[in-house]
Amino acid sequence: MSSQPATTRALTVTVVTPEGELWSGDAAAVTVPGTGGSIGIRPGRLPLATELASGQVMVRTPSGDSVSCTVTGGFVVVDEDDVTVIADKVEKVGAR
Repeated sequence: MSSQPATTRALTVTVVTPEGELWSGDAAAVTVPGTGGSIGIRPGRLPLATELASGQVMVRTPSGDSVSCTVTGGFVVVDEDDVTVIADKVEKVGAR
């Protein structure tokens, strides 16, 4: 049994639009508006590529802060702990 503390995995998230990168950083979790409903993404998720519906993308950072934006559609790609949100257009960005 190891006496070393377990490391907390984080997601690496990038949100891009046709105009360029909107936001990038580490996250504890991401929620995106899939066409079949809301999709929650946490570290260790199986690979995923799916279309986004119009709605809110919510990123929860490791410190507990939230960053959100409203997208009009696009795609999300999850590969290991890398998450790329490719938004058609972003209508509103907020942080708290």
